[in-house]
Formats: sequence, C-alpha cells, structure tokens
Amino acid sequence: MESPRQSEVAPQAPSYRDLRRRVLAFAGLFAVFIIVVALIGFAQLRNAAVEAARARAQSYSNILSAHLDRTMGAIDARLAQIVLQSERLGGPSGPAAQWLPVLDAAKAGASTIGSLSVTDTSGRIRHSSLRNIIGADRRDRFISQALSDPNAPELLSDAPMTSPNSGALLLPFGRRLLDGRGRVTGAVVATFAPESLRSFYRSIDTEGGVLRIIHTSGALVFEEPMSGASLAADDPVLASQRAGYPRGVFVRPLVEGGPTLITSYAVVGDTGLIVAVSLSESQALAPWRQEFFIGGLILVGLLAAFGLAVVAVLRQLQARERAELALQEQQQRTAEAQRLESLGQLTGGVAHDFNNLLTIIIAAGDSLLTRVSEDLRPRVDSILYAADNAAALIQQLLAFSRRQALQFAAVDVNAVVTAMEDMLRRSLGARVETQFTLAPNLWRAYADRAQIESALLNLAINARDAMPDGGKLTIETHNAHLDDHYAVQNPDTTAGDYVALAVTDTGVGMTPEVLERALEPFFTTKEVGKGSGLGLSMIYGFARQSKGHVKIYSEVGRGTTVRLYLPRDVGSGETAPPPEAAASDQGTETILLVEDDAQVRLLATASLRERGYTVVEAVNGAEAVTVLDGDDHIDLVLTDVVMPGVLTGKEVAEHALKARPNVKVLFTSGYADASVMRNGLVQAGARFLSKPYRGGQLAATVRALLDA
Repeated sequence: MESPRQSEVAPQAPSYRDLRRRVLAFAGLFAVFIIVVALIGFAQLRNAAVEAARARAQSYSNILSAHLDRTMGAIDARLAQIVLQSERLGGPSGPAAQWLPVLDAAKAGASTIGSLSVTDTSGRIRHSSLRNIIGADRRDRFISQALSDPNAPELLSDAPMTSPNSGALLLPFGRRLLDGRGRVTGAVVATFAPESLRSFYRSIDTEGGVLRIIHTSGALVFEEPMSGASLAADDPVLASQRAGYPRGVFVRPLVEGGPTLITSYAVVGDTGLIVAVSLSESQALAPWRQEFFIGGLILVGLLAAFGLAVVAVLRQLQARERAELALQEQQQRTAEAQRLESLGQLTGGVAHDFNNLLTIIIAAGDSLLTRVSEDLRPRVDSILYAADNAAALIQQLLAFSRRQALQFAAVDVNAVVTAMEDMLRRSLGARVETQFTLAPNLWRAYADRAQIESALLNLAINARDAMPDGGKLTIETHNAHLDDHYAVQNPDTTAGDYVALAVTDTGVGMTPEVLERALEPFFTTKEVGKGSGLGLSMIYGFARQSKGHVKIYSEVGRGTTVRLYLPRDVGSGETAPPPEAAASDQGTETILLVEDDAQVRLLATASLRERGYTVVEAVNGAEAVTVLDGDDHIDLVLTDVVMPGVLTGKEVAEHALKARPNVKVLFTSGYADASVMRNGLVQAGARFLSKPYRGGQLAATVRALLDA
C-alpha cells in the first residue's frame, strides 16, 4: 500500500520532467540567440570598419582636393600678376630683355609650374621660361579659345600634354593679355607639373589602394603608386563626374575583375581636375577579420562551456529529484529552528530591559496623576499614552509571528528621535560618535509611533555592530517627494510625499550579495547567537504595511545608509485613546520587594507605600534570603524573575515558601509569561505580573493575591 509520503512525492515527477524539457529548450534557444547576436554583431563591426574606411577616403579626397585647389590658385595668382605687368612690358611684342626676368621671377620658387610662356594673337610663343620653345607655334584649341572667345573664363585650361624637354605630363593653364583699350593682344600660359606632388602624395597611407588625379577629358594625370595602366573609358569616377556629381564615395572595383576598392573623389574647382582616393577594402577589413577569428573562437568556447553547464544542470536536477523530499524536510526544520532562535534572541535581548524602563515611566506617570493640577494632567496623560505605545511595541516583538495590527496616527518623527536620543547614545556606547540632523518644518508621518521607535533602535544597533572599532552614526530626517520615475525604478512604492528617516554609519558596508538579501527574514551575517536577522525584515514589513518604503545604500569599506520613507499625514484626525484610570487598592500588609533595577524598585515601593503597605526592599536574591531568614513579618514576596547574582527569582520564591509556608509569592518580569514558563523559571499556575505595569495594576494584583 502506498504511504501518504509517497503519494505526496509522486505528483512531483512530471513537473521535474517538464523542467528538464524547459532546460533543454532554453539551452537550444539561448545557443541560437547567442549565435544570431554574434553574427549580427560581427556584421555590424564589418559595416563599421567599411564606414570608417569610407570616412577616411572621403577625408583624404577632401584634403587633397583642397590642397590642389590652393596650388591652382597660387598658379593663377602668378598668371594674374603677369597680366597686370603685360602693358608695361609692351605686350607679347615687348622686348625679351624685359619679359624674361618677369617670367623667371614668377616661376622661381613654384615647383608645381613646369613653364611660363607668352603668345601673341597668332599663337606664336614670343617669350618663355623655356628658351628652346621660343618661336614655336601654339595655335591649338586652348589659344584659339583665349584669343577668339570673349565669353571664355578668365582662367583657361586645356587637355594634358607631354613636355618636349622632360617627357613629363603637363597641364596648361592661361589668361588673356589685354592692351590699354581692352583688346586681346595674346595670352600668358603656365604648365602645371603633377609629378611635383609625388613626394607629398607618397607620404599618405593609402592602405593598399591608390591616389589618382584625373582630367575631365579622360586623361590619367597622376597615379601613386604608379601601375602603368591607362584610364578606362568606363572608369566609375569619370562616370559619376559626368553624371553631375562633383563629390562621391563608392565601394567596387575600378576595373572588371580587379580588387574591391573604397573610392572617394572630389572635383577641384574649375580646373578640370578630379582627385580620387581609393583604399583597399581587404586591408581595411584586416582588423575586423582578426576580431572575427578571435570572437569566433571565444563564441565556440562559450557555447562548449554552456553545453557542459547544461549537462551538469541536468545531472544536478536528477540528483535533486532523489534528494528533494529530504531537503525540504531539512529546510523546514532549519527554518523553524532559526525562527525560534531569532525570536528568543529578540525577546531576550530587548524585552526585559526595555520593559523595566517602561515600568519606571508608567509607574512615575501613575504617581503623578493624583498629584498634578488639571492643567498639567493632559501632559501626564501624554506621557502615559506614549508609554502605552511603547508597551504595545514590546508585545508586537514578543508576538511577531501573530502579526499584530499597527496603530496608525500622525507622528512627529523629530520628536521621536529627540526622545530616543539619550537611549541611543547609551546603546551605542562611547566609541560611536552620534550626530542628529533634524529637518525644520518636518511633515508629520502617518504611521505607528512604536514601530518607528523600534525601527530606529534596530537600525542604530545594526550600525553599531557594523562599526566594531567605533565610528560615526548620523540620524537624519527630511521631507521627500518620490516622483513617478523613482516609483518605476522601485516597484514596491508609489509616487507621493514622504517623511524620510535615514540612519548612516561609517562601518564595514555590505557586499552586493549581502545587500541583495539584506531584507530577507532571518538572513544575517553575524556570528551564531549574535543576531536574529529580523531587524531589517521587521522594518521592511512595517514600512510596507504602512505604505512606505525602505532604501539601502551601501559600499564595502565606506558604510551604509538605510532610509525609511513613511507616508506624509494628510489630516487623519486620529487621536490616542485616553489611558485607563489606575485602581486604588489599599492595604497594611508587609511586602518584600526583590528588584535589581533601582528605578523600578523605587517607583514600585513608592506606589505600594502610597496605598498603605509596608515595603522591605532587597536588591538581589541574596539580600532577599537574608530578610526571609530574619524576624521581620512578611506577607507577600514580590520578586523579579531574572536578576544578577547566584539566586534567581524562582530560587528566592522556593526559599521563601520553605522558610515561611504561608507567605504569598508574586513574580514579575520583562519577559512574556509564556516565555518564562517555557524556560522553567516559574511553575505553571503561579501568579505573574508582566512588565511594564501601572501602579494600579500592581496594587490590584497584590491585593487580589493577598485576599486569595
């Protein structure tokens, strides 16, 4: 017959198989996704490399065309100067003795000018920097246009020609010569030698490509590096220029079957010249090919590692299937143990001492109720009201698992901090410097005052523990408006007005892993027995229940800031319920009061004596035993359960019952009644009064026990 435990486990098998299928499906999709992303990335990198080469080619063509345009401008400037001197020199028919120095001076220092010549209207060269061509006839299209066409541009150019002296390719440029009446008398012609640019162009890195200067007539004027090839009639640069595009960039071979080049060209003004820069696409993509190879190896390695990881995950899932039940049971036991241990540490570490303080406050307030005027009574009521809220806080801590309801009201957070200032300084110790920065005109928060006090105390203690060697703790309040953008980034809150309470320390800080889990219940980085891990989780739960928000900022080695945002009170109108009137039970019996806390002992003694009782005080168990062994008559022993020294309250009570069988015993403690019982300190059925208590409660309990 199948056991109940087996029947619970059986339905989990299909879910595991489904998880395995999901892992495999995810692994396949993830691998495909990574490959697609990598291919897209490589494609984008390739496009980026090509675009960068296009930009470089375009930059080169722009720079070189501007340089060539300036060179042509310099040649034109020299021609213009000669035109201005033409009439003074007697025109083309002027004496050679005057013309030749002018031509030689104009050519001097201009390495780009091959020659300067002056022709007459018949096209005959009358003067020239090249003496051997003087007298030659130059009646060609260039001269005909210069002499016969009045609408021709000032700077005239012609197709390239070969130098009769050097055999180099030259480009002719010229201007008309005019006499004083504006009649054309001839022309001055300069030849531009593109070869003079070779040393400059050779210094430019063409990345395996070529630099060219092309004439619009179809002549290849200049090429670096030289290949000896002539310009093709269908050259894409000429085709683009003839189509009306003065500038352009394209990626394709210059000749059919040739290498792919990234070419940029620019027309140089009205000179008829085109500068074309071609970069090798193959060389431009060389770095990308290296990245592709290395990236491909990395991708293959990652996919292989991912495959091994998937196999390992599947094996772990198989092992987990077998151990799942045992693990769940172990986790439940561990979680329960941690919860109980944390609750025990929390109640044991806070409740006892805090309840002693509240006992003093409440007892003192009770004693004032009958001694103050009606004008001052509301202030005493306020003290008792605050003490009641604090007592409610302790009860919430002791009964954390029951999730007691919060008591919302308008709270002055500055007043809360100020009221706790002395207690915080005592709790933090002398090694921690404290600073309070309280904002003026602070809004009131709509929250539970007791929980605010608890949160502040927890944050201060956490900060102290984070500064084992001392440091500085800053407590700050300010008004805050959280906008929609903040709310989107922090889904656990809503936009609006808040009152912020921030606690900042200069301690060790949190690592990202610890910060991620800081708000989890029972998570702690402290040693076993030194922290329950409930502090921040209680604050977080309180903030969420109050429709507030908690934000933690921390850096390792630089400290932590925990900022608690509480909603602003917008006029709730809630008021605190009035404290209950204290009972006035009188008596004349003698009571032995055993209490180690001096203030609690003082106020309890005063409260009982006001009601007619005779009180004998004992600071600890040893003094109480001495009194019990004496001759004084004792009707009732009122003893604290937990006291310093050898004897506990339980041992004092046992001694009292042996020495005086008829004596009555009343226990009191800052621990919860159930906690005291569970730890064996008080026998079941014994009378117990939990701290904090009012004077009337104490007197009523004493009276009831004496009358029982």
